[in-house]
Amino acid sequence: MVAMTMVVDEAPELVAANLAFHLNVGVDRIVAADTGTHAGATEVLESFTTDVVRRLAMGPQDRASATELARLAVQSGAEWVIPSRPDEFWWPRGESLKDVLAVVPPRYGVVQGLVRVFVGEEGNGEFDERITRTSLLGPDPPGGDFRRLLRPVYRAHLDLVIDDSDWTLGGRRVPLRAWYPIEVFRFVDGRSGKLAVDRRLVEDTRLRDALRRIRDAKGGGPLALPVPTVVDDASYAIECAAVGEVDIARLDEQIRALELRIAGLEARFWPTMRRRLRRLARRPS
Repeated sequence: MVAMTMVVDEAPELVAANLAFHLNVGVDRIVAADTGTHAGATEVLESFTTDVVRRLAMGPQDRASATELARLAVQSGAEWVIPSRPDEFWWPRGESLKDVLAVVPPRYGVVQGLVRVFVGEEGNGEFDERITRTSLLGPDPPGGDFRRLLRPVYRAHLDLVIDDSDWTLGGRRVPLRAWYPIEVFRFVDGRSGKLAVDRRLVEDTRLRDALRRIRDAKGGGPLALPVPTVVDDASYAIECAAVGEVDIARLDEQIRALELRIAGLEARFWPTMRRRLRRLARRPS
């Protein structure tokens, strides 16, 4: 069972498309915290059946934590939890999110999705008609904060904790590295979105076409997404490798921090052991 959590604070058109898409590509339940910011968004949530969306009434200043929402999802029987946002669409590199998550070996507690930013001027056409997004195949290496490039999916357990600053919880959760079986389509508005893009822009019609199919089907059953071709996977692997270089730098920082902690422990351990040995040596036999 795959569950998704989100705080609903976006326009109703975006929320409706988001829910419809994910419930058609393998998400079983969406735990939505409604801030009441948009009355139309509340109506969208209420239009879905209660066994699929759990609506939590909350004000803009009373936001539920990511951990709280995730644990509600776990209580509903989720085996995987996707902490998401209304402006993010999680696209599996397979027929469904269930398919790509089902084959992840049990030792991995975190699966990461590669972020794709769709850009466009605010008010210039509907968001679901945008087909221009970022790519990591440009001339410059990605660099920067890895959280700008990746988003986590968590294997569920009763004491699940969501920490945006450390997805692995100090290494206690093992992440699947080097391959990202999900792409996260994120939509930004205004010139700030374009100015933030330092990669090559490419045309990508996958989400636009999928949303059109969902609208045309009118609830006609789950949507089977096209499986990537060998050529697609080869190109994608190059991008994953580029992100891997950023991830390696983060791992190096963690290793250095661990080495410093170990050195500190050793500095305290050996003097203590020497004092105890001296006391033992002075004891009468």
